[in-house]
Amino acid sequence: MFIESMSGLGDAANSPFIVPVAGCLMILGIVAVTSWSNSRTREMESQERLAAIAKGLVPPPTAAELALTQTPRPTSNAFRRRANIRLAGIILVSSAVAVALFFTILWAVIGVREILSGVACALIPLGIGAGLLIDARIQTREIEDANLTADAAVSKSHPFNA
Repeated sequence: MFIESMSGLGDAANSPFIVPVAGCLMILGIVAVTSWSNSRTREMESQERLAAIAKGLVPPPTAAELALTQTPRPTSNAFRRRANIRLAGIILVSSAVAVALFFTILWAVIGVREILSGVACALIPLGIGAGLLIDARIQTREIEDANLTADAAVSKSHPFNA
């Protein structure tokens, strides 16, 4: 009572919305300060580079330029991509089976029939996983066809096979 009268906020401090509003304002403040700080840093780096150029010096590379020169771009490997797709499909299908099994066991323990509606949640990862596994199989066939075509082209161009 005494603290409320001292703060001058009165009933506003007892509002149920004070915590969510304060949280949102805090997040907004963090984003605003971070954005301002990043723009100020870029501005200072730009001024330093312009000063170096005005003196006739070669400016040092930026962090983005260093990142491009030090790490080459990854190559697209069809075998690795297919393996990643197959792995994701297997994980999704197995997680769908686990979710369905969880709800089935929960229904057996509790005995409430409405719990079985949770098994329908397993259809989403099951469908996505099945689609990924089908895509991996299609990619396997395409790779095999490309290899057969390449082998046939090599064998035709070989002088002893003519």
